[in-house]
Amino acid sequence: MSMKTKDVDFDIIENPAPSSHLWKQWKSMVNTEEWLSDDNSVTDLLPSLKSTCSVWAVTQTSDRNMVGSVVWNVYDDICFLGFYLLTPEYRGKGIGSVIWKQAMSMIPKDKVLALRGVLNMVPKYKAHDTPVDGPLLENFRINSRDFQTALRDYESLELLSQFIRCLFQDLVQVEIKE
Repeated sequence: MSMKTKDVDFDIIENPAPSSHLWKQWKSMVNTEEWLSDDNSVTDLLPSLKSTCSVWAVTQTSDRNMVGSVVWNVYDDICFLGFYLLTPEYRGKGIGSVIWKQAMSMIPKDKVLALRGVLNMVPKYKAHDTPVDGPLLENFRINSRDFQTALRDYESLELLSQFIRCLFQDLVQVEIKE
């Protein structure tokens, strides 16, 4: 579907194949914008999950590059919208509103919509399609040395050994799957 806003021509596409170059551009942007929760597993897995849905604005050039995207997952009773991104040169031109509306029209109305977002965007989201506040989950970054030091302060709880056991189990499961 061809669109135009504020002198920008673009096309809207839905659910590109996991092998599409758009997902590589999306992953690069997620990394550049520092939208990772903790590692690259989300950006590696998301394109291939059957629960993943998406709406994309792409250039009308032959390479059809990413302009922006809204990516969410549909589960039993919930839709989890985790990524709403626009490339910097296309921000403020109304394109985000177009792909957001398209995404909202595709999300089943009988599902709870959970939204992961940055705090400064909350007022904008609340003004439109997500007016209800839910639980707030904040993300913190810590380097491994500081993390180990913090865990050692609570040695009596054996947190370090529990963490290592959990991490080891996750690594073993990943190796088995590969």
